[in-house]
This record gives sequence, structure tokens and C-alpha cells, in this order.
Amino acid sequence: MTKADNWQTRRSMTMTQYRRTLADLNMSKAAASRWLGISQRTSSRYWYGKSTIRPDHAMLLNALVDSGLAPIVPKWSKDD
Repeated sequence: MTKADNWQTRRSMTMTQYRRTLADLNMSKAAASRWLGISQRTSSRYWYGKSTIRPDHAMLLNALVDSGLAPIVPKWSKDD
């Protein structure tokens, strides 16, 4: 990775990259939805390539991978 190639410049993510990123982070689609603050349906749409992954979501996931930190995923609650 070059200085210009970091999470701040990687603003897009393909379906395959989304799947690989979640696997690298040991996150399920449901966990990713809670961490990103999106619906499980949106996470599934990203997973299956039915929706374009928003740039802010791509950047957040890339930042998490680059930092080497484990995600702290909020627990599901019926109020969500």
C-alpha cells in the first residue's frame, strides 16, 4: 500500500471486496449492518451486489481493516 493508497482514498468497494472485508473482520452481514448503522436488508444487498456500497461505508470498513482493530458490534435489540 502506498501513501496515497489508504482507507481515506479507497472510497469504493465491490461486492467481492465487501465479502472479503467482512470475512477478514470475522463479521456477519447482520453484525456489519449493526456496526455501520444500516438495515440487514441493505447489508444483504451489498453482499449480493444488488446495491452499490456507499463511499462512507467503504471508508469505514477499510479504516477498520487498516487499523487492525477488532470491531465492537452493538448487540441487537428489538428497538433497532
